[in-house]
Amino acid sequence: MTKTREDLTISEALRDPLIAMVLRADGVKLEDFKQLLETAARKREPRSNSVGNMIGALANRANLPAMPCFG
Repeated sequence: MTKTREDLTISEALRDPLIAMVLRADGVKLEDFKQLLETAARKREPRSNSVGNMIGALANRANLPAMPCFG
């Protein structure tokens, strides 16, 4: 299975032409936007559980099997 990422990195966001156009239209300096993104990234809590662990925890609360059955 190949893992894909849909979110932009900070570097990618700063180089994105559409984001640059919106920033210019809103009168936001690129450096200010960069600082905002970096501050938000520092404050963001790291994920403590994987998706599988979260599904298992929810299944336990609902008394369901951890792996859904499709068929």
